This record gives sequence, structure tokens and C-alpha cells, in this order.
Amino acid sequence: MAKELYDGIYSSHKLVFIERIEKNIDYYLKNRILEVKRLQQELFCVLNKSSLISVLKELKENPEFDIQVINSINLFKSNGRYCLLIGLSSVANNYSMLLKVLLNSGTDDGSRQEYKEILPEIVQIFKAAEFYMSRNNLTHSYNDAVFESQVFDGFDSFDIFLSTDYDIINRAYLDTAISRVLPQNFNKDSSLFDLQTSVSRYDYSAGIFPELCLCLAVEELLKIKVSRRVQYIRILLSELSRISSHIYFVARIAKVIGADMAFNFSLLEREHVLRILEEITGSRINPNFIKIGGIKKDFKPETAANIKGSLSGILKAVYKLETLLLDNSIITAKLKNTGVADKDVALACGTTGPNLRASGVRYDIRKNRNLMLYKDLSFLVAMGKYGDCLERVQIRFREIYQSIKIIDQITSDLPDEYIKKPVDISEVELEYSEMISSVECPHGVFKTFIEMKDNRVLNLIVLGPSRNSLYFAEKILPGNRVEDVELIIASLDICSGELMS
Repeated sequence: MAKELYDGIYSSHKLVFIERIEKNIDYYLKNRILEVKRLQQELFCVLNKSSLISVLKELKENPEFDIQVINSINLFKSNGRYCLLIGLSSVANNYSMLLKVLLNSGTDDGSRQEYKEILPEIVQIFKAAEFYMSRNNLTHSYNDAVFESQVFDGFDSFDIFLSTDYDIINRAYLDTAISRVLPQNFNKDSSLFDLQTSVSRYDYSAGIFPELCLCLAVEELLKIKVSRRVQYIRILLSELSRISSHIYFVARIAKVIGADMAFNFSLLEREHVLRILEEITGSRINPNFIKIGGIKKDFKPETAANIKGSLSGILKAVYKLETLLLDNSIITAKLKNTGVADKDVALACGTTGPNLRASGVRYDIRKNRNLMLYKDLSFLVAMGKYGDCLERVQIRFREIYQSIKIIDQITSDLPDEYIKKPVDISEVELEYSEMISSVECPHGVFKTFIEMKDNRVLNLIVLGPSRNSLYFAEKILPGNRVEDVELIIASLDICSGELMS
């Protein structure tokens, strides 16, 4: 009771901190920022291109902000105006923000030219911005070894170009040009209904997370509060999908290493988890189950009991898989000290998720941002130390065990509540609105920025973790052997769907 009273009277420490940053922005940047507002637990600022460089310098150099990481840069058109969307974060202060930069040009060619001109200036402040520059010349200079068409989930994702000294990599360049194949209207000026049914394709190994991220954003815009039962079911599905995705990750590692028995066994165990997901949602890859204001359908009475009963079998199977893979000294020797990255490198690249935690940073927005009702559940955030391929594999196994623990708690104490029908989105009427939403997906922090009017999504900007993981790969490949390239790339768990836009 005391906690409920406290939460009703006082803002959380996180929101109080965000309010303080808002005031600091108004104090230090009041003449350079056109608009600043809070969208959920993110800060959103609008500014002109002429102010961008001075604002970035202030955000990085001023200890009140301590912004050290650039997470993303996107060029898009908003309300007829070409803009840049720049994602920034401060790990030390545990907050992030988006800058919407208004460009001067009103044409496609002019905006692209402005984009090319301003990127070198951003690189002088945040080195990681170089990943978003046009570097086609590197395909000719880094041609000692070329790995074309890295295929994930049946999708041509990127090419790898290496400069080598015999069998040791000196420099690396990962080109994602081949992955940009989506039609322009997939995530621009789409009806909310159409987008809701297709957004899961951004993650082929765990499609529930893009759905969840979109629904959380729209629910915040519509001020919809869903019941505890719905939130628990969403968490349960998320953790089942996390287990499935991590086992699939293990299968890819086993395939690259040549551990055929572990590869076959991991696919078999993933099948068991997928069958549970299929029983609940009716689908394995594109669930289309999480809806605005609720879920597609409630659990059957025996479903929770069946899931709980299957947990011990999943736990034993995963433990057996871990033993089969990591008790083999030849495999661990192959993984250990390969693709090593310390926390400074991981943070500078904007890396999130298991790849960041394997390098010694305990950051998980399920805990750090009090995502949904995770604060009511007991679980640990797994963290590594050495940041090599072995650590990245071990982190995934530890996270599977924690996901099983979370599911066990939910199935033991699932609230008995009536679930309302989802919102009829055909009747939604909104003024022009913007919203940011984030979830902790198996690959890292999956974030979306949406612009809506009425029941149409004018823009959906996906800010997934895989682009940062690609830049991370460019930084950790040098110094390793050419024969280990596929292993290092596999250890980063890059999702092809996020690279399409």
C-alpha cells in the first residue's frame, strides 16, 4: 500500500532526472533548440541545421549532459520538410535523446547533398558517424579478401571487404547496400492496420518485438493503459521469443564452428519453443498477435499450466546444449580471445544488448528503464567481462536461463482479469503526433520513431541495434584472422530485417 501511495504522489527517479535534463537544455541551448519535449522516457529536440554542430559539441562537452554515444543517423521527409534524425545517448547518466534536424533543401537531391556535407562535421565530434558516410571507395582499397552476400534468415544482408597482411585483418568495411530492397511505401504513409500486420518482418527471428514496440508507441499517443494480465502475457511472449532467438543464435555459431551435433540439437530445441509460440499466437515468424490496447486473444485456461509444465524440459535441454557446445575444449579454444572488444569500444560504437553486456556493461532497458512490468519480476541481467566470442555465447545461455525464470513467475501468478477487445484502429483520430518507443529485443535495444495523423503512420523510423553491431564488427575484426570472420560476425547476432530500411 505504501508503495502504491508513493508511486501515486511522486514521479520515479528516472522521470525526475529527465526533467532536470530538459531544464538544462532550456538553459544551455535555449537559443539553438526550437522545441524540446519528453516522449515516454526519451527526450526529443527539434533544431535547424545551422545549429547542429554547436549543439552536438555542447551535448558532448558539457558534463551536465555527458552525451558520448551516437546511435543512429537517418535522412527522412517529415511534413514536406527533409530532416535528419540523430540518436544520442549517455551511458553514464542512463538516458537517450533524438535530434530532429531541419534541413534547408526541399528536393531529394539537395537533401542528400546536405546530408553528405554535414556528416564529416559530425564525424569530428562523434567518430562513429563515419559508418553513415558514403565509403564506396573502400570496396576498391579493401579488396585483399571479400565475403559477398552474407545471408541471414535467407536475406542478402551485407558484403565484407578486408585489407589484410597475410592472414591477419588490418581494416574492414561492411557494405549494406545490397540489403536496401524495401519499397518506399512500406513504412511511409501507411495505414496503422497494414503496418501493424507487417512490422514484425523487421526481426525474422523474434517478430514479437517490433509489434510490441509499435503498439507501445501508439498506446502512449492514445493514452491507453492496458491491464496487468495483458502486460504479463506480452512479457511471456517476449521471453519465449528471446529464448527462441538465442537458441537460433547458438545454432548459427555451431554451424560456423562445424559442431554438427550441437547445430542439429539446437534446431530441435528451438522447434519445441516455436511450437509453444504457435499454440499461443497461431504463427511462428510473424505473430501479428500484439494489438493496440491488448492482444489478439486471451489464453485458454490450460495454456499457462502447459507452458509452466514445459519449462523444466526446456531448461534441461538448454543446459544439455550448453554442455555439448562449451564443454568441448576445442570449441572453447576457438571462441576464446577471438573478436575481443572492451567496453569502451562497444560503447563508442553504440552497441546495445548482449554484445554490450558481454564487454562488461550491465545495461538492459528491462531494468534500466522499468520497461512494462519487468520491475515486478525477479531476474538478473547477465554480464560478461572479456568481450570475446566465448563471452557473447555464454551471455546468451545465461539470458535463456533468466527468461525461463521470468516465464515461470508469470505462469505461476498470471492475474485473473477480463481482457478488453483491442482498439478499433479504423476509428482512431489523432492530430499530427510524434512518439518514440523502445524494447529490449534479443539483439539489443530496438527503438522506433513514429509520426502519425488520424490512423495513418506518416513515418516509421526503425532504430535497431544491428547497424551498430555492424560498425562494432568493423572495429573488432582488425587483428583477427581471416578464417575467423564468419565466427565473429555470427557472434554479434545481426538481424537482417533491421538492415532493410
